[in-house]
Parts: sequence; C-alpha cells; structure tokens
Amino acid sequence: MRRKILFLIGLTLAGASLRAQELPDTKRKFYVNQTEFGILAGRVKYPNFYNGNQEQVDNKFSLTVQTFNGIQIDERFATGITVGMDWYKAALLNPVAVGFRYNLTKKSPVKLFATADVGYGFTWFHDDSEGFDTKGGLMINPGLGLKYGRKNGAAFTIAMTYKRQEARVNKPVLWDQTERSEERIYNRLALRLGMSF
Repeated sequence: MRRKILFLIGLTLAGASLRAQELPDTKRKFYVNQTEFGILAGRVKYPNFYNGNQEQVDNKFSLTVQTFNGIQIDERFATGITVGMDWYKAALLNPVAVGFRYNLTKKSPVKLFATADVGYGFTWFHDDSEGFDTKGGLMINPGLGLKYGRKNGAAFTIAMTYKRQEARVNKPVLWDQTERSEERIYNRLALRLGMSF
C-alpha cells in the first residue's frame, strides 16, 4: 500500500513539474494537462434481500476526479495518460488509462472536443470489510466536451461522457458454499468541469 501511495505521489509531482512548452519551429505547446472533477450518475438494478429478492432500482450519484497528462501531437490531437479516482457507494476505484483528446472545431474560441480513455480501474485506496476482496477491471470512457479559452493557453472545460467500469467482489461464503462472488459493471453518465492548459 505504501508503494502505491508513493507511486501516485511521484506521478503527481512529475505532472506538476511539467509546463506547457513552446516548440521553436511551430510555436505550439508540447505538454497538455486537463484536470476535471464532477459526478457519475446512473440507475442501478439489484435484488433486495429484505423484500424476497425482488429487484429494486435506485438512482446513484458518485464523485469523480481525473487528470489527463499528454503530448500535443498536432494542432488538434493529443494523447497521454489519464489517472483518476471514482467514489462508488461500494468501491473506491482508481482508473489508469491511455487517453485521447481531439478538437473537432478549429478556429472557434469555444472548441468542441472528443475524448476517450481506455484502461483499468485499480483498488489502491479501497478498504474492504472483513472477508471481502474487491478487484477492479476494464474501464472505457468516451465522450464530448466544450473548451473555452485562449489558443494554446489555459481554458475551462465541460465534458459529458459515458463511463463503463468493471469490478469483481469476492465475498465470505455462506452455509455450504465453496465460493461466493459478485461481478459488477458500473454504467454511468459522467459530467465534469475542469481546466486545460
């Protein structure tokens, strides 16, 4: 656990030490950062053990934060690494993903951009109850957003994405069971605000 925390601190410090740089021949920035926070909204269907195992549907809202650190490939396309933290009701997951950002509009001061992250959600900071063992899984996060700000400078962002996160929970066995587990798939609409520079 200590190594994981030190690893995340190192990533944060490395990202903070990098700044937007100007390439001498093209006069465009080389390093890109997009840091966002927001909510994950969705509906969850699950069996209610206190109601004869009838399925029940509830609205769920969770917090999310993520930072994308990447390289500007050309004027419109950037690629890099996205690291985040998602607080679901029963799991605290840390997705690490390959990220892509692409400006769909070129000249406008308000830019429409596409975003996509594909990676794995880890359980580095999750703490299980006794007898439970939560594991992360595959994560995909495509969407669209708006960016308002100076060209090659700081900008405000708002993004709406679809987030799918897999997880697995091994549970304590009951009675004559030899194994007890639950496969979870978190399907959420993510609404995020942030800054890009």
